[in-house]
Amino acid sequence: MLAVLSGLALLLNALPVPLFYGVHVLLGSVPAIFVLLLWPRWWGVAIGVLASLQTWPLWGHPWAVVIFTLELMWLWLWLRRFEATEDARSNGQVMLLAIGYWLLIGAPLVFVFYGLVMRIDPANVLVVAVKQSFNGILNTELAFAALVITRAVQARRNSGPGLSLRGVIIALALLALTLPTLVISITAGQQLQRAVEQGVLDGLRTISLAVSRVGPGQETNRLLIEQLGGDLAYLRIAGDGSEASSDAALFNRLERNFTDGGRSQVSNKDLALLIPRANGPALRKWVNGYWSFSNQYKSPDGTYLVQVVEPARAAVIRMQEHSSQLLAVSLVVVVLGTLLSSFVSTRFEREFALVLDTRPVQLPEEATTDRAQASGVAPLRLSAVSELRTLAGLINERILEANRLSGALQESNASLLRSQRELERQLTIDPLTGCGNRKALEQRLQEEWHRARRSGEPLACLCFALDGVGPAYGTFGAQAGDALLKAAGRALRGRLRITDYLFRSSERQFVVIATGCNTVDAQQLGRSLLTAIDGV
Repeated sequence: MLAVLSGLALLLNALPVPLFYGVHVLLGSVPAIFVLLLWPRWWGVAIGVLASLQTWPLWGHPWAVVIFTLELMWLWLWLRRFEATEDARSNGQVMLLAIGYWLLIGAPLVFVFYGLVMRIDPANVLVVAVKQSFNGILNTELAFAALVITRAVQARRNSGPGLSLRGVIIALALLALTLPTLVISITAGQQLQRAVEQGVLDGLRTISLAVSRVGPGQETNRLLIEQLGGDLAYLRIAGDGSEASSDAALFNRLERNFTDGGRSQVSNKDLALLIPRANGPALRKWVNGYWSFSNQYKSPDGTYLVQVVEPARAAVIRMQEHSSQLLAVSLVVVVLGTLLSSFVSTRFEREFALVLDTRPVQLPEEATTDRAQASGVAPLRLSAVSELRTLAGLINERILEANRLSGALQESNASLLRSQRELERQLTIDPLTGCGNRKALEQRLQEEWHRARRSGEPLACLCFALDGVGPAYGTFGAQAGDALLKAAGRALRGRLRITDYLFRSSERQFVVIATGCNTVDAQQLGRSLLTAIDGV
């Protein structure tokens, strides 16, 4: 994939896109910035540097390579700081980084390299500064739009991190602002260029026609040239090869040092722009060039070829100034659009963050009376955005219902737990005396026996049988017998240690499990318990 993107970057730089007169944008940085957004590695910088090297022979200087390379390094260093968070690369922050680079570094470097080093006139330096700033920000915008599309495709395939709401808002807002502005600006620039070129062509055609009808060297010819412009010059070639010129030295210089290399910049193909052959910046060549119009005429004296030339400086500078103004308007629209869309998207993010905030909120009166709300899920906060407000309201209704069900379920669980404990108590407690029953005795005896074997501690088991229980039931009735058993249980519990356990194993028998009690201690405990029972 990197190889494909590298080839695409070279291809895009090899095919500059014309915007205005003398202004082309290079889109080779788009794949490089796209790679930086996908994977913030040095690969994107390498692709961008490789593609920007094409500007060296194209523009005749290496300074554009330096400026574009610094832009990619700027983005790379900043994006590396947010490598751990995908949102920082897909939420549109790269647009703010690009604007910051061209305002703080890129545009000042253009003035240094083009104005101080290359000594280009200030008007052309301003054109280059605005053009390269617009080019860099436009490339970043296109790369970010490509990232948003990629994330959308990945989301449809259930892969990747998904879309960022802030990034989508910024991308859509910039495209909605930039594309119409570019179309309007390009249309206005082309109309101005055609108007200026048509005016130049009409003047040169008039001079050419006049020269074809007036004999060379005549006073009328000289007066016509002076009247229409002292910088105009003509060359009249007869059918026999004889030449007549108002400035032979100029045409000799044009023949030796100039070439017809500017037709790609001229919309009217009847008009040519002769530019110097020497190497140098294209802007300087166009400013120092000459408009040229050639036409063949027939007369009774024979056939004549007339060429009329005029310095292109005034018209080229006028069109460049207009182009820079249109570019500046487009650049301002992009910058303001980025800032405005960033502000709007930030507000939307805050609204979503408000809805997703899990901190406690003031509940409605009907909800505060529900006891389940105390331990339930907190409802969502209501947003100022109507759609989010409606969504949060619907979710809150579900939360309230879930909290009510949760509260009822908690109460049911608590009731079940109480019932379970009561059942366990009934299964292991003698209801008459409150002592452990035979089942509890078996469980505790087994547990203590295994523990004593592991720890080596002594364990004693004491059994007591009440001889007077049977006669009490027979003589005095059930109430007297029950009272006697209850009193015996209380007396035994009063003499036991905190680590001892008391059980009623049968109708008139009690069992005591004494942990950590040796034979001597068990005998003393037994005598104490017998004394307690005797006192009943």
